[in-house]
Amino acid sequence: MSLAIDIFITLYALLTMAAAIAHLLSKDISITLIVGLFLSAFITLTSLMISSKLLSLDTLLLGLLGISVFTLANGYHLYGRPHWSHHLIRLVVHIAIFVIALMTW
Repeated sequence: MSLAIDIFITLYALLTMAAAIAHLLSKDISITLIVGLFLSAFITLTSLMISSKLLSLDTLLLGLLGISVFTLANGYHLYGRPHWSHHLIRLVVHIAIFVIALMTW
């Protein structure tokens, strides 16, 4: 189970980084939001490489929180308002990732 959540977190972080790069190429949002999203995904990915369970979970939580904040800001910047159902689903996914990581690491 630990390997499965590690693979899922890796894919999730890499897809988030790819989305940040796609926004960078389309130039539809500010560079600050793009960099914040990319770094939050990188922090999430980095949490897999930390050997201390406590520091790893703290880093994972920080990265997931950053992804949530920057995607909410991106939605506001792109559409004038956040798409709440999308962010609610993202919140549920982030909580599930954190709880599963907490139980398996």
